[in-house]
Amino acid sequence: MKELQPLRGMRRELTKELFEELCALQCGVPEILGYIGVTEDRLARWVRRGYRLELADAVEMLRQDGLIEIRRAGFDQLRRSATLINQQHVRFLSAPADAKEAASEKALEEFIAMTSPGEKEVEELFR
Repeated sequence: MKELQPLRGMRRELTKELFEELCALQCGVPEILGYIGVTEDRLARWVRRGYRLELADAVEMLRQDGLIEIRRAGFDQLRRSATLINQQHVRFLSAPADAKEAASEKALEEFIAMTSPGEKEVEELFR
């Protein structure tokens, strides 16, 4: 199969790699046209010659690569977050037992103080 020649536009030269990268970045046809500086007819002919697809179909197909990359980046971010949480948990577990117990006791006392009614509130309940 013959190699696809770059499309020369008013602003830039469009190569197959650049076209696929723009589609993966979720660019629409109007954005690609503006970026390269060609008409839609010229771009459609270039795409038919190289991909043997209509312009809209080729753009939609190549945009899927970008969606996969977005999903992959999201999973990588979740993995990094899970690792950070795990590291913090391990740090907490490796703290001395006395310090953990003291922190637990203090937190429990503060919670009880916040939720326990005072003498005044108890008297008002029984009036």
